[in-house]
Amino acid sequence: MIDDSPELIVIIQCEDVVKRCSGFLCMNDFYERLGKFENYPEEVRYMTITCGGCCGNLLTPKLENLGMRLRKANMTKDDVVIHFASCVCSDNAHRQPCPFMNRMKALLNRKGFNNIVLGTHVSKKAEAKRQAGIYRKWE
Repeated sequence: MIDDSPELIVIIQCEDVVKRCSGFLCMNDFYERLGKFENYPEEVRYMTITCGGCCGNLLTPKLENLGMRLRKANMTKDDVVIHFASCVCSDNAHRQPCPFMNRMKALLNRKGFNNIVLGTHVSKKAEAKRQAGIYRKWE
């Protein structure tokens, strides 16, 4: 269940995709409160991390570090919503959905992060290709 008033949004980007994608559209959608970010209040902050690469094992130390930093900032994991960037969870111009996404979701849950959302920027071109059957529908 997603908390109605998170303090922090963490976007997990694909390690491979971030080498060629700046993340600008995800950031822009966050600040403009578009699409997957439309219901967040203005005071919510965000940060990005990468999955650490296939198969997502290096996400674990990042989550441990985040948990430690949250405690020091008097925040809890319930104050955080994790978004898998669209490059991780949807068929798109960068790649197919990550085959390790469910594994990473399990890692998040094991580390106490339970507020998880699939998606960030929703590309109009990619949506048109989903409707045409070229790309798979959102999982």
